[in-house]
Amino acid sequence: MLVAALVGTVAWTVLLRRLGYRVGTSTVVRCRRDHLFTTVWIPGASFKSIRLGFWRVQRCPVGRHWSLVAPVREAALSAEERAEAAGHRDVRIP
Repeated sequence: MLVAALVGTVAWTVLLRRLGYRVGTSTVVRCRRDHLFTTVWIPGASFKSIRLGFWRVQRCPVGRHWSLVAPVREAALSAEERAEAAGHRDVRIP
């Protein structure tokens, strides 16, 4: 059972990376109010959010509200949007 969960998590991580999402310690995410920020996004682990499949409910440091967030493909972002996201970091706890 534990091995199956580990294999599933690794497969999910590989799939996300192949689709262009940079999951890990500095992942750009977007909240429902269109704010961009970086957060720790480790598939299968979360201490500061509630996981809902591809999305998570967590605090947005830009608007200071709780929201549904999702990773963003960095290739789809402009240089200004990447800079905006880098300027707003969530707390570093995974």
